[in-house]
Amino acid sequence: MRHHGPIRKFVLYFMGDVSIIGDGPNSRKFDFDQWFLFITQNGVEEMSIAFRTAYEINKYFRLPNCIFSCLTLKRLDLCKVLVEPIINAPCIFPNVTSLSFDGVVFGTINLDCVIDVPKLQTLSFRLCRNASYFNIKAPRLGSLTLKNYVIYEDIEVYSCFTPDNMDLSFIHTLCLDFIFKHFVSEFTRWGPELNVECLELAYVVFHDDDDFSSFIHSLRICPKLRKLDIMTVWIDAEISEHTLLEGFKSAAKMLKMLHTLKLGSSKMLKMLHTLKLGSFIGSRSELRFIMMLLACFPALEKVVIIRSEMFDPNNEFKIMQKLLNFPRASRKAKIIYI
Repeated sequence: MRHHGPIRKFVLYFMGDVSIIGDGPNSRKFDFDQWFLFITQNGVEEMSIAFRTAYEINKYFRLPNCIFSCLTLKRLDLCKVLVEPIINAPCIFPNVTSLSFDGVVFGTINLDCVIDVPKLQTLSFRLCRNASYFNIKAPRLGSLTLKNYVIYEDIEVYSCFTPDNMDLSFIHTLCLDFIFKHFVSEFTRWGPELNVECLELAYVVFHDDDDFSSFIHSLRICPKLRKLDIMTVWIDAEISEHTLLEGFKSAAKMLKMLHTLKLGSSKMLKMLHTLKLGSFIGSRSELRFIMMLLACFPALEKVVIIRSEMFDPNNEFKIMQKLLNFPRASRKAKIIYI
C-alpha cells in the first residue's frame, strides 16, 4: 500500500467472497491485517468497516488488535465482523468516542476483569450476537441505541441486548428501534433507576392490559425523564375497546388507575415536559392513548403530533377539536399538530 501523508478517514465495504478473510487455508486475512496496521499508524480518526454476511463464525473477519489499541481513532462503525480482542491491556479503543456495531459477533474477552473504554460517549448495537461477551465499562457513555432486535416466542435470537457488566446509570439518551414490549425485562434489569432524560421508542404495541401496565412500569425507572418520543403506536382491538374505552372514560379514572399501580407519586410524572408522537392517522385508539398521556403527566408543556402520510385530511378538523378538548393534568400543555 502506497500513501503519503496522514489518513483521517478510512471506509471499507467488502462485498466479495468472505471465505478469503476468515481462518481458512486460502485466507488473505494477513493482507487485510497489514493494511489496517498501516492505516492505524497514520493518524486515522474515523473508520467504517463492513463485510458481507458470513454464516460460520470462522469465516467472519476478526478485527485486528491494532484497531483496539489505535490512539488516534475517535469513531468506529463496524458491520458483520468478529470482535474478540486478545490484547492484554486495561483498556481498548482508548480515544474512541463513538462506536457502532451492526451484525457483529462478539467473542469472549480474555481477561477476568472488565476492560475500560474510557472516552466512549455514543454506543449503538444492531442485530448483534453475544453482546454480553463484550465485557467493558464506559464511564462517559451518554447515548445508547439498540436497533432491530428479533424475538420469536419470547426467545431472543441475538442473546443479551447489552454487555452484562456495563454501567448504564449515566445514560441520558436511550433509543430503542424495535417493539418496546420485547425489551421490558431488559429495561427493568438496568434499574432501579436510570438517569435517562430522553427516551426514543420506535414502536409501542399494546395487545392487552399487561402490555400497557409493563409500559407504564418501565417508565418508572427513569425518574428524570424529560422527553418521550414515540414514532409509532399500535393498539389492537382488545385493549383499545376494553382498557382505553371502558377503563379510561375520564381523566379521573386514568389517574386512579395510575395510583392503583403505585405510580401516582412517581417523580417521572413530574418531570416529563415534552411528548412526541409520530405516524399519527387519527384512529380511535390513538386518540384515547393521547388522552391517557395528557391526563397522566402534570409537567407536560408540549405535545407534538406528527401526521402520517395515510392521514385523512377530511377528518382533520374533527380530530383537532377532540384533541383540544381532552382533559389535561398540566395547564401548560400545548398541542402542536404537524
